Amino acid sequence: MIDPASSKTEGYHLFLEPSGQLAENLSGVIKELATIYDGPVFAPHVTLLGRIPGADDASVLKTAKALAATYAPFSLTLGELGTEDSYFRALYMHVTEREVMKRRHKEALAAFNMEDEQPYTPHLSILYGNYPKETKKKTMHTLEVPVGATFKVDTIGVYKTAGLPKNWKKVGEFVCSK
Repeated sequence: MIDPASSKTEGYHLFLEPSGQLAENLSGVIKELATIYDGPVFAPHVTLLGRIPGADDASVLKTAKALAATYAPFSLTLGELGTEDSYFRALYMHVTEREVMKRRHKEALAAFNMEDEQPYTPHLSILYGNYPKETKKKTMHTLEVPVGATFKVDTIGVYKTAGLPKNWKKVGEFVCSK
């Protein structure tokens, strides 16, 4: 059972990461919010699949590479802000291609022979932490974020995500080559 208030995760995650100016802008927002709320800084990303078990990088990387080979590059659009009572979804931007991402998520689950522990919500987090609802709502109304921005997904990043976000490490990246 996943504790939504926990600041720690385990295993590996597959991230879809924006690049260029959009990544820089989102990184700036994430850093600003982390400074204001004393939260962690992390790279902007949409999680394709999380908490992938694995004792070593090699088996996870092999499966991620095979999965990336089944994907042609595609685009994602950032939507309105959302918030939840969850450490990793304190404040986030919805991804408008919900059905596409749900299908891609199911494909990733199948590739890694996994089942969901909680419903999949395609999003790009901009603040991690456990904050009061009023704090998050106030922030949502004052924050300028790139709603409607689109980015091309042409790679899948593989991160070892044991522990706190500051300990996460990128261990591979594979081109979507279908």
